[in-house]
Amino acid sequence: CKALQYLIQQPLTCLSVFYLKDTDTKGRFSSPVLDVTEKQLIIERNQTLQLNCRGRWELHWVLPSGIPKVYHGTQIEETRCGKKNNQYCSRLTLSPALAQHTGSYRCRYRQKQRKQASVIGVSDSQRPFVKVQSEIPDVVYMKEGEPLVFPCRVTNPDAKVSLVKFPFHRLAPDYRNIIWNSRQGFTIRSPTFFYIGLFSCETIVNGVKYSNKFLTHRPVNKILDVYLNSTGLVHTLQGQMLALNCTVTAEWNARVSISWTYPQKANGSATIIRRISRSRTNMLFYSVLTIPRLSKADRGLYKCHVTSGPSKRETNTTVIVYDQPFIRLKHRDGPVVQASAGQKSFRLTPKLRAFPAPEVIWLKDGMVAAERCSRYHVDGFSLVIRDVAEEDAGIYTILTGIQQYGLYQNLTLTLVVNVKPQIGEKTVSSQQPGIVQRGSRQALHCTSDGVPPPQIQWLWHPCPPKGLALKLYSVLACMQQLFFVFPQTVGVLTVGEALISGIYRCVAANLMGRDELDIRFYVTDVKGGLIASLEEEPREGGDLRLVCIANRHLYSDLSWYRLTNQSTTSEGASVLGGELKEGQFSHTLQLLLKNVTAQDSGTYRCSATHLLTGEHTHLDTAVEVTGVSLRVIVLNTHTHSCSL
Repeated sequence: CKALQYLIQQPLTCLSVFYLKDTDTKGRFSSPVLDVTEKQLIIERNQTLQLNCRGRWELHWVLPSGIPKVYHGTQIEETRCGKKNNQYCSRLTLSPALAQHTGSYRCRYRQKQRKQASVIGVSDSQRPFVKVQSEIPDVVYMKEGEPLVFPCRVTNPDAKVSLVKFPFHRLAPDYRNIIWNSRQGFTIRSPTFFYIGLFSCETIVNGVKYSNKFLTHRPVNKILDVYLNSTGLVHTLQGQMLALNCTVTAEWNARVSISWTYPQKANGSATIIRRISRSRTNMLFYSVLTIPRLSKADRGLYKCHVTSGPSKRETNTTVIVYDQPFIRLKHRDGPVVQASAGQKSFRLTPKLRAFPAPEVIWLKDGMVAAERCSRYHVDGFSLVIRDVAEEDAGIYTILTGIQQYGLYQNLTLTLVVNVKPQIGEKTVSSQQPGIVQRGSRQALHCTSDGVPPPQIQWLWHPCPPKGLALKLYSVLACMQQLFFVFPQTVGVLTVGEALISGIYRCVAANLMGRDELDIRFYVTDVKGGLIASLEEEPREGGDLRLVCIANRHLYSDLSWYRLTNQSTTSEGASVLGGELKEGQFSHTLQLLLKNVTAQDSGTYRCSATHLLTGEHTHLDTAVEVTGVSLRVIVLNTHTHSCSL
């Protein structure tokens, strides 16, 4: 007080200062004061309970749940008290006190949270438990991470109470996990699955057993799945009935709440029916929303909301309501569509919108497509062609109809199957000349299939000097002719006078690709490309001249051999040599034997190697020398192959 006088420099009485400090929550009467000093008070049944409470502000009583709000035995008297009537006093009278009145009695300030509590036990030898149960056990919830409480409160704190799991498993308090408190009951700090089942609190008074029974329930909030009977858009007609089924799959012991939001919910246009069933592993919850007669106002988004404790899920669908049935059918990319031969599959899909779903039939060239070929099948309203081939080209017609409403509509498409060019002369034995006579007129043919019809171009290159690469040149247009003989394109190249050896190349190309054919064109002045001859007929003592002529682009390695009786092949014969002359079109190997005698009679062989096939080819000439004349016999040609 003196310190405060010093600070404010004003005279002040200590009594006034104490009153100021009394309003602080840390001073006297910061909490109401009860006249009961014990925390727990035991009285007998039918006695009168009287509690007095004093405080700084207006007081209010909080009574146990066992006392009804309106109870004739309860009386509360409010008065002002204290030396200067600056305190509030309240007296609670309860008469008669019964066992169910056992509990916590709290006196608190009406406008503040400060309170004083006292536990009153009303002892009743015929009612040891505060709550009297019916035959149905109370349910207690076992939640994950929270203690489990069996609320078997007793009227006498000294009562001996046991916790029993059905049928005869008695559990004793260990004050670590199982704790007994007369004001709360049994508390299991860390409950496990063992504590799921039927339990009872039991006590014996005067030889009579009393019990409170409890059934534990472990709430499960896991929602496994939520789905509607229609996953996509729901199409329907005005005036028809709509039924949406929302199915929820949850774990055993789960409890779910299902609600709907939909366009006409405010008008209550829908009826909702709920049903529950069980499978071996799950619980199934059903909610069926039904609207008997749809209107255009019912179209929109329908949502099914599911909650289970903190878990929430939802699913939805959109309902489209049409005024009347309809079919709208038109081309997607025009009346002509294109595919490629060799495609794994091709789908003919026009633009089709219809409701209800129409019947669909596809025709190919006037016949049912699926019956015509096993590679055709209908998927929805599309026709799928597997392993597309050239014969799949044609006219396709889709027939659509809704018979019950008499609606029909058709559409025709033309399918063009594009095919890569193929030159026919490559698949058969070529009739084109390989060796042509010098100065002759030649016509080269190239026939190609393909869609669209291919363009044919002719290229050529002359046989180059040895060691130089081939170079292609375009053939003059005046030498080319192009004919279209459906379904083929024929290209003809005319060589007016064969003078230059080379290779002519036919190129057939369209948007799918190209194919090529090389035609070898060798000009020769030697019939057949290889000949052996005798220049003159010498007599005995004269000269023998043998000539072997070969096309320079077809043959090489010219040699003359003389075959003996011991050897009939070139390998065992002796090489005679000769003089080789190279010409524009052919090479000539001339063999000269002077002053021939009868001993020079025999078989002479001209041997050559074919440049294209690698085969050894030879011509044999039998020579017989007599004293009078020379007789020459030319034998058949023999060819044998060897590995090069």
